[in-house]
Amino acid sequence: MAFDSIELGPVPAEESCAQVGTDTYLYESARECEVYKRMLARLFPIPEGLPVSYVVRAHPHDFGTYREVAVRFVGGNQAAVDFAYQVEAHSPAYWDAIAHYELAWFQRRDGYHKAVKQGSLTPQEIPDPYASNRMPNLDPSATFSDLLTTHPL
Repeated sequence: MAFDSIELGPVPAEESCAQVGTDTYLYESARECEVYKRMLARLFPIPEGLPVSYVVRAHPHDFGTYREVAVRFVGGNQAAVDFAYQVEAHSPAYWDAIAHYELAWFQRRDGYHKAVKQGSLTPQEIPDPYASNRMPNLDPSATFSDLLTTHPL
């Protein structure tokens, strides 16, 4: 069984992303790619039994390794090929509300962890949703302001 893939980028096409070669690239790009991968799975759920998956791939570059999200599929399965090309053709240009919330949540969590490392906060002072490292269960139909109302950052 031969797998093929179509690169979809590290983030939606019109969004800015972490830059290869920066000190925080590896961490930031991993987070962005995972959020984008989850967003694609929400927008384009893979039908049960279809040999397709969303993956994060790493590629060498002059300034270091860069990451991208790809849709991976079995090339000999026409339904899988068609699905992958539909995802590519209709990939979002911008983050959806849940992706915006996830990125903000991770940024807030990282800020708390940094404060603990620097000694300006104790682990006991981290609010519960950030201490457990578990993002709240988010309603995919909610707007960003709805998400902030029900799950304040």
